[in-house]
Formats: sequence, structure tokens, C-alpha cells
Amino acid sequence: MFHHSRPHPYVHVLTLRGHRAVHRIVAGTAFILLGVGYLLRGQGLITTADLWLVAPLVVALSGLVRLVVQPGLGSALRAALRFAVAAYLVVVIEHIGGWTLASTWPVLLIAVGVGQIVQALWNHRLREEPNW
Repeated sequence: MFHHSRPHPYVHVLTLRGHRAVHRIVAGTAFILLGVGYLLRGQGLITTADLWLVAPLVVALSGLVRLVVQPGLGSALRAALRFAVAAYLVVVIEHIGGWTLASTWPVLLIAVGVGQIVQALWNHRLREEPNW
């Protein structure tokens, strides 16, 4: 939402990041993709199972939009994580290698836990204490 930058301990500069624009671009594109998917399904060109592939596409799109709108190492890492989640969703939806959500959900729990720990350590290291 807001990013606080302190070039000097007593000077506060407030800059607005583009989170709202990112959310609107991703949400608008998701609605368009879902609408096109339902139109194609109504015409008999795709099945309902194929319609589920919109979800990984939206997740990958959110990573791509993040890279464009907010360049930097943190955004690149978050985008790479979103690309990995999109790839995982494609594998699970298409049952590639016999992987299903029922057989791989513990791996998701482990990945989320590791992500939380890494984020806590990373944010703790990068944030400076307030110098009041």
C-alpha cells in the first residue's frame, strides 16, 4: 500500500506503490479470460476440465504484471514463486506424472511454512529499527 522511506532519521518520505493498479489489471484480465473460456465452452470448443486451466494462467499473469510494474529483486522472487505455483497448478490439473492435489497437499503445507519462515527472516533483516 504505502512505502515509507527515511533518507535521514528525522525526514519521512511517503511514496505510493502501484498495488491497486496491479490488482485491477490481474482481476480484469481474469474476468476476461473466464468470460472467453465460458464462451468457448458454450460453443463446445473446450470442455469444463479445460476451463480450469484459466487459474494457472491468472497466477502466471499476476507474476508477469508484478515484474513489469514493480521491478526489483523482491518482485522478481515473488514473480518466480507465482510462476512455480502456476506450473504446479498445471501439473495437478492435468495429472501430469500422476500428481493430484490429494497426493501433493502436504508438500504445499511444507512450502507455505518454509515461505513464511524465509519471509520473516528476510523482512527482519532488511527492516531497520525506528530511530526516534
